Amino acid sequence: NRDRHPLPAQVEASMNSRRIGVGFTGLGDMLAQLRLKYDTPEAVAFVDRLFERIKLEVYDASADLAREKGAFPKFDPDRHLSSPFFADFPEDLREKIRGGLRNGALLTVPPVGSGSVLAGVSSGIEPIFALWYIRRSESLSQEEFRVYHPLVKTYKELTGASDEDLPDFFVTAHEIDPFFRVRMQAVIQKHIDHSISSTVNLPKETPKETIAKVYLEAWRQGCKGITVYREGSREGILITESQAEEKTALTPRPRDVVLDGRTYKVRTDMGNVYITVNRNGGGPMEVFVHLGKSGSTLMAFAEALGRLVSLALRSGVKPVHVIRQLEGIKSGPAIRQPDGSFVFSVPDAIAKVLRRFLDEMKHVPRQEEKPEAPVTVAPVQGVVLTPPKDSLAVGDLCPECGAVMVEANGCATCMQCGYSRCG
Repeated sequence: NRDRHPLPAQVEASMNSRRIGVGFTGLGDMLAQLRLKYDTPEAVAFVDRLFERIKLEVYDASADLAREKGAFPKFDPDRHLSSPFFADFPEDLREKIRGGLRNGALLTVPPVGSGSVLAGVSSGIEPIFALWYIRRSESLSQEEFRVYHPLVKTYKELTGASDEDLPDFFVTAHEIDPFFRVRMQAVIQKHIDHSISSTVNLPKETPKETIAKVYLEAWRQGCKGITVYREGSREGILITESQAEEKTALTPRPRDVVLDGRTYKVRTDMGNVYITVNRNGGGPMEVFVHLGKSGSTLMAFAEALGRLVSLALRSGVKPVHVIRQLEGIKSGPAIRQPDGSFVFSVPDAIAKVLRRFLDEMKHVPRQEEKPEAPVTVAPVQGVVLTPPKDSLAVGDLCPECGAVMVEANGCATCMQCGYSRCG
């Protein structure tokens, strides 16, 4: 990277020290393969010896390279070896280092996020984050399936173990004793001349007092830095399977007594369909679908479809996702609309109406922002809006059958039973 720095002074500084970062990944997998549970004294002691060995080998190699190619220009043997980092180096290696080092610093622990994924191993010095995660197929069956951490998958294939029978050395980041997690980082830090990227993962219910103690323990242990993440404290971060299940257990928003919206008349192969879209201040919240002159089966189909779309919208599903699922579904011949467009089915009609509603709402202020103006209130609670072109205004409920009434030919009319307020 010598020639990639923007300033000449940066190029000179980088060449004066020739810092490199020999990194690590897969530590969590290695401990599991050795049947060492991450948060045990045995694992911490083993990692201490391992990283000491790596440190000495790396520095020995840098001293060899210095003999071959020269030491880094700013090398000062007395000043360099006076650092506490070299206090426990064997005397013969200290003397070899006195003759020169190719690099001013050599070791680091990077995050190794994408690299560890490509290698199929645990990341950096982190424990295994999760033994499996849930993935959903969007393009095929749309069913959920479990994806195992590569080492867990291999172990299950070799031993025939079930998910419930996995040994305790397959411990995950949220199960580990956080103070042992700090101890593990601290013993590795002793053998790293740069810094360490490492995160203490804590369950959602962890109290703030425990978090404070983790930070203090890291300071006592001599860590250069520490990252503590309590699950759920930030959006868009990796979560455990249980947290994912909790997030997906959606509760529909309650419906206000009065909503405003619009009713659209659309021609379909099943006849005219009247689609009402209501909003609650912002985007669409519910959809009612009524087929003009249809049998009971088709009417039940239309009502069920409207209810499911409404449930999705009230549960936080973005309208664009509903549109993508319904748009283009075909049940018969394409029916030409007054504006020249075509509708292929009732689901396709709902999608097109939702898309039109979203476009029209861009030009209408939110409900709470609208200036005060007189509205027409029907005897049964509801709000009648002035109908836009090619649409009908929302009315109240029919006193005869309970269906949504619409404004037709200047009079509130029920399209299901034919009741008319004018009559």
